[in-house]
Amino acid sequence: MSSYYIKTDSNGYIWGVAFSDSPLDGYEETQLPVDGLGNDQIYRVVNNEVIATGIPIFPPNDFDVWDEVNGGWIDGRDLEKKKADKWASIKADRSAQEHGTFEWGGYTFQCNEASQRRIQSAVQRATIDSTMTLDWTLADNSIQNFAAADYIEIGKALAIHMSQTHERGRILRAQIDAATTQEELEAIVW
Repeated sequence: MSSYYIKTDSNGYIWGVAFSDSPLDGYEETQLPVDGLGNDQIYRVVNNEVIATGIPIFPPNDFDVWDEVNGGWIDGRDLEKKKADKWASIKADRSAQEHGTFEWGGYTFQCNEASQRRIQSAVQRATIDSTMTLDWTLADNSIQNFAAADYIEIGKALAIHMSQTHERGRILRAQIDAATTQEELEAIVW
């Protein structure tokens, strides 16, 4: 005759349910109602009753590990791994800032890699021909005509934007390296 078997940890959290004709290694036979348990959350045996915990069966993050003592998913990374992950996040933020937009003269310019090359080309042309004018498509897709002197200033604004973005990254990297607690690390934001 088949019976239900459950595998629990020392705190009663259920980590497996099986229906079998014979005992299974690591499982205990049970008379508790386990046949209708969903697979989206962890269940627990408390006072000989099965209760839903609301804790997801799978960890929310790939670095989370099960904390059997407290009954929940916790961040399993050590401080050095958290620092490395924080730096990766800051670098992504830096890249988004660097390749987003910048402003000059009340206008917003795109500064993705292609736009940066175009601006640099316009600056070079402006240094060769001080009488040139050129239409430019701004970040909002409006078109504005700029003169050579404007392009020199736009190029300077782009350079300042890039410099400030990287300086911010360097400052945050130093803060990450100096952090000694999780709280200090969490306080570091772009």
